[in-house]
Amino acid sequence: MQDLARSTELKLPSGMTITTPLLVPSFSSKGFKVNRDGLSEVNEPLKTATEILTESMLVSAYDLFHGYLIVEEYPTELVFVDSGGYETGDSHDFSAVWRHNHEVKQWTEEELHEVLSGFPDHIDTVIVNFDHGALRRPVKEQIEAAKLFFSRYPNRIHDFILKPETNGQQYIQMESVLKHINDISEFHVIGVTEKELGNSLLKRMENIALIRNELDKIDVSAPIHVFGSLDPITSCLYFLSGAEIFDGLTWLRYSYLNGNAIYNQNFGATQIGINARDSKVQAKAIVDNVYYLQNLQLQMKSFQAKGDFSSFKYNAEFFKEAYDSLCAQLGGRY
Repeated sequence: MQDLARSTELKLPSGMTITTPLLVPSFSSKGFKVNRDGLSEVNEPLKTATEILTESMLVSAYDLFHGYLIVEEYPTELVFVDSGGYETGDSHDFSAVWRHNHEVKQWTEEELHEVLSGFPDHIDTVIVNFDHGALRRPVKEQIEAAKLFFSRYPNRIHDFILKPETNGQQYIQMESVLKHINDISEFHVIGVTEKELGNSLLKRMENIALIRNELDKIDVSAPIHVFGSLDPITSCLYFLSGAEIFDGLTWLRYSYLNGNAIYNQNFGATQIGINARDSKVQAKAIVDNVYYLQNLQLQMKSFQAKGDFSSFKYNAEFFKEAYDSLCAQLGGRY
């Protein structure tokens, strides 16, 4: 079996290129309080992070449309505009610790088009096809609907998100995915949500590897994007399995320290002091997390270039053991 970890050059509409792997800080109203003025409290960390974000970020079209998120100026080279499926669904990602009840407002495909049509042309943008928490259909229909959707945006990067086929299914149906791999390969980026990849970490790694290997067989380099995974451990494991783009809200909820995601208050106590105000702890955690992700991204690129697990500053032996388990799980199929 060939090495799964890889780095891809994405040519942006502006003519510039950006190189994967990408660890993409995300902003979403889901799980956060909405203030009396109708703004999500996630706007505060957005203001803090805007000063240091440079490469990529993700925002939800649903939040932009309903005014939960206000972005005066995008600071990054590349902006991912998510389709609103996360905000309109019942499920939270694995990192969710704050689950404030939120009203799910109307969200239609035409409203998504309204957001995308008004998005500044000069910003290099990755757009995700329409997704709603209540929308389920066969993979073939998902592909056809996405092609039609993306046809309106020839100057954007198209990120096709695979979903379960029926309301009773928790996970994407791998048999259907692999059956339609040639059609799926027509998109610039292929997306999957972490929670819908499988019922264990190893199974999720295996399914990423299966998709990656089938794409390789037909010489398609489109990167795999794992929605909802952005932490020092699982992002690396999915990278070793063949994924290249990772986004999520973990960086807003926890602090990254020494290869782990830890409770913010523990981070503040050990790294600043027990007399530090909560607001100061939160601001420092946001800034430090951005720098941590930038450094981890460099470690991933180093591993891809050298194939040496010591490229990872933390958890190197664990990553090697997990990768060996993945190879054993895949067996001699490749």
